[in-house]
Amino acid sequence: MTLRLSTLLRQQLMGVRETYAATTIAAVDTPVLTDSASQFLIEGWRPGMRFEVSGFTGTSANNQLYVAGDVTAGSMVVTVEVPLVNDAAGETVTLTAYPQSFRDCFTYGILAIYTGSQPATADLAPTGTLLLLISVASGAFVPGAAANGLEWDEPVAGVLGKSSAVWSDAGLATGTAGWFRFWSNSYNTIGAATGANCLCFDGAVGTSGAELNLSSRQQGSMVILFGSCW
Repeated sequence: MTLRLSTLLRQQLMGVRETYAATTIAAVDTPVLTDSASQFLIEGWRPGMRFEVSGFTGTSANNQLYVAGDVTAGSMVVTVEVPLVNDAAGETVTLTAYPQSFRDCFTYGILAIYTGSQPATADLAPTGTLLLLISVASGAFVPGAAANGLEWDEPVAGVLGKSSAVWSDAGLATGTAGWFRFWSNSYNTIGAATGANCLCFDGAVGTSGAELNLSSRQQGSMVILFGSCW
């Protein structure tokens, strides 16, 4: 039983900043950033992320601090201090994320529970049967959107607790829970986020002495609810 962090997570916790540079990024005054290459989610951009933008030469005022709202593959709603000015794609625009804490990385994330044993590293694709995909109150989860993603309270005395919202899922399959993976909000589909794009951590599931302890490991038709602490 081991808590395993993906390489990308370890890099971010050590201060490595995510970057994405492309000639396909444009600014729209609504304010939105668009990407005709549809790489925002693949590159790991997600709601709440703070990042700097550079490289807009048509309108240098667009080179400023941004906060991401909802994100799709090709469009990102943003909050900015200086209103954006329309600037078409073609320039090499670079997005550089601010350093992120563990809490930053997993705000609006999703918790998946599988059968079997956890993979050798958190960079590998999931194995086993997906039993539960836990969100807020079992609500539908959409990568890039804050709705129904899991949230955390402020840390207290070195402990990061979950928010007061119910974390739950009615279950996707029947089986014995063996391990879990907590994905960031940029989670795409099962097994899609691996290697360099895998922002996650995982561990064993048990009834005691595991990284994630449940009252029962048998998943059938019941709903699993998480209490006030992670």
